[in-house]
Amino acid sequence: MPEIPEAAVWAIYFSPVTSFVVISAFLRKQPLRAGQLTIAAVGLSWLLGLWALTSSLDVDGAALDFHPHLWAHIFDFEVSFGVTLDGLSSMMVVVVTSISLLVQIYSTGYMHGDTGYARYYAYMSLFTAAMLGLVLASSLLQLFIHWEMVGVSSYLLIGFWFHRPSAAAAAKKAFIVTRFGDFGFMLAVILAWTKTGVFDIHELNELAELGEISGAVLSGMTLGMLMGVIGKSAQFPLHIWLPDAMEGPTPVSALIHAATMVVAGVYLISRFFPTFHAAPDGVLTTVAYVGGFTAIFAASIGMVVTDVKRVLAYSTISQLGYMVMALGLGGYVAAVFHLFTHAFFKALLFLGSGSVNHATNTFDMRLMGGLRKSMPITFWTFIVGSLALSGVFPFAGFWSKDEILIDAWNEDKILWVVGTLVAGMTAFYMFRAIFMTFFGEYRGGAEPEPGHGSSEGAHHGPHESPPSMWVPLAILAVPATIIGFVNVGGDFGTWVEGALPEALHHGKPATEAVVLVTSTGMALGGIALAAAIYWAGVVSPEALRQRFGPVHRVIDNKYYMDTIAEDYIVRGFLIRGFGRVLQLFDTYVVDGVVNGIAFATRTAGDILRRSESGQPQAYTSAIFLGVVVAAGALFVLAGDALEILGLQ
Repeated sequence: MPEIPEAAVWAIYFSPVTSFVVISAFLRKQPLRAGQLTIAAVGLSWLLGLWALTSSLDVDGAALDFHPHLWAHIFDFEVSFGVTLDGLSSMMVVVVTSISLLVQIYSTGYMHGDTGYARYYAYMSLFTAAMLGLVLASSLLQLFIHWEMVGVSSYLLIGFWFHRPSAAAAAKKAFIVTRFGDFGFMLAVILAWTKTGVFDIHELNELAELGEISGAVLSGMTLGMLMGVIGKSAQFPLHIWLPDAMEGPTPVSALIHAATMVVAGVYLISRFFPTFHAAPDGVLTTVAYVGGFTAIFAASIGMVVTDVKRVLAYSTISQLGYMVMALGLGGYVAAVFHLFTHAFFKALLFLGSGSVNHATNTFDMRLMGGLRKSMPITFWTFIVGSLALSGVFPFAGFWSKDEILIDAWNEDKILWVVGTLVAGMTAFYMFRAIFMTFFGEYRGGAEPEPGHGSSEGAHHGPHESPPSMWVPLAILAVPATIIGFVNVGGDFGTWVEGALPEALHHGKPATEAVVLVTSTGMALGGIALAAAIYWAGVVSPEALRQRFGPVHRVIDNKYYMDTIAEDYIVRGFLIRGFGRVLQLFDTYVVDGVVNGIAFATRTAGDILRRSESGQPQAYTSAIFLGVVVAAGALFVLAGDALEILGLQ
């Protein structure tokens, strides 16, 4: 197959852009065609993405020779936009388009009957375009623009059911919380430009690698980018927006909050890995420990949450922590490989949770149970996704998770212990969800809400989802099972390392028997513990809650992070504290100055207008007095009067 031309790479991006524009302008009242157009547009991007993939494989992941195009030139300020196609970006294009295409197909069943069907597909097109623009960007400024577009489209999709107060609040929370991280990223962009004069990502990495950027500047750039990563990829302490974002439709959760948007931060560090590697050592150490702490912190919450979609949300936060930790340890290939495998099995699990919700009208696992009999396809595909996420051989997560743990074993034993514990906790909370959802007796579900596609057909009781929903589940179960084998010989790593300078290539992955045995033992132990509690009933969950009451209460309240953020920081400090100070400043200083100037002007006018008597004698006297004063002043200043008076 010939090498993909630049125009075709641009078409990958502009195809969903076109569907967004057409739906917004012409198809708002034709929902069926809106869905069909989105599927066709994303399908075209997927086909072109496969072409891009083969072209990248042919050159072993090296960047294809596409030159940027001048977009703006103002004095010395030049901005060029272009596309970058190498092993890393072509992998991301395939992930984004593959998951997006399956999600769009799945949505035809899940969103069927929803009053915002056309609007949903317009937002989905916008998000897919924004994410593709982000991963293909050749310029830091271009990447930042699409980074913000991803945030806007996420806001629209999280708050899609805006008539729900909880959805509207979740959308605002996601937008505002991620702004804190994005502010740091913006400062990094400004710092990079002011100190180097370039936006081109390849040039910035090259300058950093050659030591032409000072350590202080590199620290500022990379830590600013890390702030953006903490916001967008939901790392501690800015993770609090992601669980609430589950208020959006489940296909949105599968696409944005499992497989694409939230890994944008991981992609950012990967894309600037040479810059992070060249920064002072403390930067990568900070990255590693932020990721490691986030991984175990979120996993502990996932062990007690009773909402199946929020279990997956905390799992996503934890797995993103795994990836960030790996990058901080220098495990570029391990992090990118886990990003790749995680996208498929986490999307599978989210879509599986949507299938369960379609049948029960709830995500509360306490209202489910016994669904394996009435939903066999959903059950078995959910099992596959859970085994992959738990890192059980031979499923996909086993290969990528263990590469991260091997890097941790070689670089930092503390983080290896953390990662190994997280492996056991992950297996526990996933099979806890399985036993509560699919085993035992059905506990009635919930009543459907009118106007939501996910509630259609709910009055029939538990049932398997329509083919438009279970076919994507079956398709995703295949890569969740076998895709981990692509890096057994190190071929995947060699390919994605083509985006890196030669000096940063690590070659084929090593193996450590103690790591493999320990992580597998922890995963199987987590599954066995979940089975003992939630299936065999060796000990009841209520008894455990009573025994570990204070600990369980703290974890169940998410370590009070939402309380601290919302009640103390926002409502307490910002609104009642700092907000009150600003209100007083506005009332007594700003308004006082404005009102004072107005009062002084009016008073002066009242005084001066009395001088306008209309009598010529008065005006003549005033003129004469002015002449005398002026003459006297000239006499004093020009003569020796000041010296005589001793004033000079």
